[in-house]
Amino acid sequence: MTTEILGPAVLVAVGVAAASGAQVLSGMGFAMLAGPFLVLVLGPTEGVRLTIALGLLLNAVLLAATWSSVRWGDTLRLLVPAALLVAPAAFVTGRMGTAWVTGAAGVAVLAGVALLASGLRAAWVEGPAGPVAAGAASGVLNVLAGTSGPPIALFVAHRSWSPRVSTATMQAYSLPLNVVTLAVIGLPSAGGAPLVGAGVGLVVGGGLAWPFVRRIGPAVVRAMVLALAGVGGLSLLGAAITG
Repeated sequence: MTTEILGPAVLVAVGVAAASGAQVLSGMGFAMLAGPFLVLVLGPTEGVRLTIALGLLLNAVLLAATWSSVRWGDTLRLLVPAALLVAPAAFVTGRMGTAWVTGAAGVAVLAGVALLASGLRAAWVEGPAGPVAAGAASGVLNVLAGTSGPPIALFVAHRSWSPRVSTATMQAYSLPLNVVTLAVIGLPSAGGAPLVGAGVGLVVGGGLAWPFVRRIGPAVVRAMVLALAGVGGLSLLGAAITG
């Protein structure tokens, strides 16, 4: 019985620690890394809720440290379409079976990984449609898998921003979106060992990464995020297929 309890808690702690460290170092990656682990242990509904709640806490901490570097105009252009699509996306996913939601979450994570890894750029993203499309896709993915980052990361890749500006703007966007999403889908109710593991992982991962913020190159962090997120996405697909 002890192993049955500690196993999921350790899995959650490791996944959340890696995700928290990646978010501190690069400004993104928390949901892509932590989401699959939490969904596997807690199921798609509770896993997404807890992923978003933990991400919100991390957004607040990082935003407090980078507030002066936020691009507020771009933040609002991304946030409005994202927030408007949260409720419709929740309505649709709430009527899908667990296996379908888990599988869709896996596909969403893997698609985001593939797009980020490809370095794909499109001229239309530079225009007015760019932030609208990125925000809309991000809002839907946040409900589906707690993973709002990939479309925003693609949008940021088209901007010549410094790492600090990118990190600050992504937190300013993600924090209110996560608040809206939790208001629609509900707060997490998970307790026990997995919740303790998630809390420990969040603090330990972020704390260990903080001293290295200016020492580890973005290419290394990006490669780590993509690799671990890919493993998580494949795990979700496997869980959906096997039931």
